[in-house]
Amino acid sequence: MIGVKFFNLGNIRQGEIVQKDLTIFCGSNNTGKTYAAYALYCLLDKEFRINASIFKEVVKTIYENGIYEINIEEFAKSHFDSIKKEIENNFSKQLPVFFSASPDDFKDLKVVFSYTIEQSLKELYGRKFHFEFSVGKEKRAAFQAIKEEDGFLTVFTLADDKMPREILEQSFCDAIINMLFGELFKKSFLLPAERTGLNLFYQELNRNRNALINHLQKTKINPIEVLQDLIVSSYPQAIADYIDFLNDLQNLKKLKSDFVQLANDIQKEIVKGRYTIDKANIYFTPYKSSSNPDNYNSKMSLHLTSSTVKTFFSLTFYFEHLANKGDCLIIDEPELNLHPDNQRKIAKILARAVNMGLKVVISTHSDYIVREFNNLIMLNDEFDGKDEILKKYDYEKDDKLDSSAISAYLFKNNSICPMKIEAEGIISDTFDEIINSLNSSSDDIYYAKASANND
Repeated sequence: MIGVKFFNLGNIRQGEIVQKDLTIFCGSNNTGKTYAAYALYCLLDKEFRINASIFKEVVKTIYENGIYEINIEEFAKSHFDSIKKEIENNFSKQLPVFFSASPDDFKDLKVVFSYTIEQSLKELYGRKFHFEFSVGKEKRAAFQAIKEEDGFLTVFTLADDKMPREILEQSFCDAIINMLFGELFKKSFLLPAERTGLNLFYQELNRNRNALINHLQKTKINPIEVLQDLIVSSYPQAIADYIDFLNDLQNLKKLKSDFVQLANDIQKEIVKGRYTIDKANIYFTPYKSSSNPDNYNSKMSLHLTSSTVKTFFSLTFYFEHLANKGDCLIIDEPELNLHPDNQRKIAKILARAVNMGLKVVISTHSDYIVREFNNLIMLNDEFDGKDEILKKYDYEKDDKLDSSAISAYLFKNNSICPMKIEAEGIISDTFDEIINSLNSSSDDIYYAKASANND
């Protein structure tokens, strides 16, 4: 488990997030949930560099001898804290760029990782580690770091003595960071709340971009510099990455993941049809009948479909082609454009993803999703009559959640506050208060009208 403490992140004055298999953000609008989700995405999916000069003597030995053996446990005892501090500082410096914001907006930001040397070494001990820096078209290994399972002895090998010293220094640092802090970094995919519009208009954005390039070339203005300025000023990195994903659909669709069944679940249970990609165009073919999913109508362009179909294209595509065990999926508002019944269904699908080995982070306003998670928490226990419950309410045996693998946070009063998780599920006071208030106002209105009519 990785904990991240934030101080002065947007309107978040302080708070800590401990990421587990399922991590949930709740809270009112404008309380910092998206800020936290984007920052977490930046942390998990980005590479961080440290000052290589602190390892100059080690690198010198590797350069001179071609090989170097160290006990990484002893090495960590001397360097872990300084490396962690530098990663924290570099992460804080990168966030303004990541958010396409002025450094002044993040001048008071402080980030602290709740990750100890004991956690790092425990995770590393039983893990085989292989780091490689390759060169040339044939991908020749110029530098390697190898550690076998159940031990700390690590062998660093320089296979190419023509490798520049500064590149060797940085490669050694990259290997050390991945060994000691690899648990911090995961391949991540973020679905922004803007995904419906981006799914629809990304091709138009590309056409406008190409038209701008042609115009700039005619006027002898460097189009690359102008586009870089536009991109930096317009989009946070999470949005830019999502647009890049949409632009690469033709290549990405060649990949296959271990989560194809979840893509099928979305198409069968929620959108009731299937998505296809043809020459970078997205199409949807609805079922003719829900009772016969193999019988399809003619396909239609995505822009002609319902808002739900538009919204769920990217998640479906991700499950079918990109998701791998250990990766992290971050979704801002999974309930977008969903009827309450379908909100419950997407909660079950996300729970299945967690149980299959995916890390999931969601930011949600949906009481239905949280309550369905609570049902799945209770279904994790064995009790008399459970099979009847599963059958009656259309649950599968794997539709369950381990409460110990869940963390939930309420964003409120400029803070991130942990929500209680008990045997009955997540204690969601933020939703209960609104529901109770709504019920009270409804009762008062009803009885006031009834009393007035009787008069």
